[in-house]
Amino acid sequence: MSMKYEEQIAKIKNIVNQPVSKFKPDELKGIVERYEKNHAKSKEAFERARKILPGGVEHNLAFNYPFPLTSKRVYDCYMETVDDVVLTDFLMCGGPIILGHNYKPHTDKILDVIREVGPCHGITQEYEYLAAEELQKHFPSCEVIRWLQTGTETDMLAMRVARIFTNRKWIIKIGGSYHGWSDQLVYDMHIPGTGMLESHGMPKDIYKWIDACPPNDIEEMRRMFKEKRKVAAVIIEPMGGESGAMPVRPEFNKELEELCHENGALLISDEVVCAFRLHMGGGQAYFGYTPDLSVFGKIVGHGYPSAAALGGRADVMATVAAGVGGGAKRAYCGGTLAANPLTCAAAYWAMKFVEETNATEKAGKAASRLTEGMNEIFAKYSLPWFSYNYNATVHFHTSCVFGLDLKNPKHIGQITERKHFMEQMGAALIDEELISVAGSRFYTCMQHSDEIVDKTLEKMDNICQKIEKN
Repeated sequence: MSMKYEEQIAKIKNIVNQPVSKFKPDELKGIVERYEKNHAKSKEAFERARKILPGGVEHNLAFNYPFPLTSKRVYDCYMETVDDVVLTDFLMCGGPIILGHNYKPHTDKILDVIREVGPCHGITQEYEYLAAEELQKHFPSCEVIRWLQTGTETDMLAMRVARIFTNRKWIIKIGGSYHGWSDQLVYDMHIPGTGMLESHGMPKDIYKWIDACPPNDIEEMRRMFKEKRKVAAVIIEPMGGESGAMPVRPEFNKELEELCHENGALLISDEVVCAFRLHMGGGQAYFGYTPDLSVFGKIVGHGYPSAAALGGRADVMATVAAGVGGGAKRAYCGGTLAANPLTCAAAYWAMKFVEETNATEKAGKAASRLTEGMNEIFAKYSLPWFSYNYNATVHFHTSCVFGLDLKNPKHIGQITERKHFMEQMGAALIDEELISVAGSRFYTCMQHSDEIVDKTLEKMDNICQKIEKN
């Protein structure tokens, strides 16, 4: 990790206690005008899409300011839009792409499966257990593995398993963490302390047995264990909330493991972003703890659809035994497309190629160079901004909306303003032909060469020149 935890927290507090940065008015006007001019076909596509699709997009990360782009194709570490604009891609499909888009050796293996095996059978096929064995090789805590289709449903199943195994009800998450959009977990997301702010359409009773602990606060977690007594599980994002946007204290995950086991609860490690991107063994290998259950999502299939898995201790996973009908209590789950040959082959060969090419380390090297370079640029322009990376995940904080303290009355009204500045940053990055995650995060892959990193830093320098001096 590129920056000590204490320094990260101090810098976050520094940013949220200052006025939000602003673009020079003429510069922002130019960014928006060029966006409109350069992406006219994307705008036309958006106008058409929003007549038939809610909001005009299917994915939360696709809503760029002032309007979303429409992609034509992706390759290596690039995205080409319908306007024939080629963007250097740091979105990486929201994180799962480590080898690079459409990595030919991987694609060839998948085409072989489509031609020779068929994409979906409805019964077991050998890639199902080959991929599970390969996953277990890197995650020894996963003695038994069940394939599913999305990270959201895998987190749902993990909670169900924990409740059955422990015969308890309480699930505690870390404030600000994201674990998909199932009813019980749309709670205290993104910004710690928001509680039910985004829980529209869900009866309050849904949250009777869910609570959130402030990030990195082991003493508060101890208090919650004593108060609730019968905690089934604690669920974590290993890097901290929203994939490390609110960074984790390095010892915190291990402390949680010990606290859970002292109290007969399970620790669930949500590895949807961390597996293979942070470390081949995910957050648990990187931070040195052993969870009882591990959740995998999009990253396990290198971006191929219907990819997810739940792994864990054999005795715990026994509650998910296959078959229909009575007997012992078990965690009901299903999914016709789960463990299909196409997805399992994508997972198996992705893990093989990531290991063979050393892609995780290469992507991490690019991320570290980006982090160091951005911090030098931010200092050069006397901006309070800063960057850090967890291997191949780069955060650059400019408005720190995730760091707001909602117990502070001065911070409560700043969510919209700070979020909007991140949207403007996203537009400024696209103006420089870079695409990011929400204007505040870069995911790297092994195709991001030193030359690409150098050019990216030049473009970040251009953006910093457009910011007003405080």
